[in-house]
Amino acid sequence: MEEYSDKKLEEILDRVHEWGVEFSRSKYFEELTEEQKQRSEFVIMSFAEYMYSYHGLSPEEWDEDGLEECCLYTLPRKITADDSYFESVAPVLSAFFAFLSEKNLLKNASKLIEKVKKISKQIVRNARDPRNWGIAKTFAMAAKDVGVDITSEEEMRKFIGALYATIHKVGKDRSKTSKIKSKNKIGKKN
Repeated sequence: MEEYSDKKLEEILDRVHEWGVEFSRSKYFEELTEEQKQRSEFVIMSFAEYMYSYHGLSPEEWDEDGLEECCLYTLPRKITADDSYFESVAPVLSAFFAFLSEKNLLKNASKLIEKVKKISKQIVRNARDPRNWGIAKTFAMAAKDVGVDITSEEEMRKFIGALYATIHKVGKDRSKTSKIKSKNKIGKKN
């Protein structure tokens, strides 16, 4: 595994984006549902980005182990999205890999397609399970759960302010409780 490079990531993303544009004009893309078509660019680009930035794999090096790790653990931990994104991962990547194979751009496409189809339900289950979320996703999902539009900077600022105020109040309450307990312990010793 080679050392991470922002320049290399940019090159990969540029190349994968070009492939994605070609893919969007292909028979493989046409076979996707409308929702999968809408999600396809984000699915493909996030997969390519995380395969390199978290697993050190450029497209030529994509393999079943990296795909499984990325789809079952990295994407659910990092991507804040609803179920439709995660439900789209397997069909979009399968179609994209088939397209790349036809263009001779991906050597082991059939193995990758087989693997991503095999884990498709687990991708969605893992993405729903808060134990698989990173801190940033946990925070964003909490905001979303209380009705905050997480794409709105203003709403997120208000949410952060309210959360901070709550945490600050809890901290003060705990401090008061600790002081009371300390006084009670001192009084009992006498």
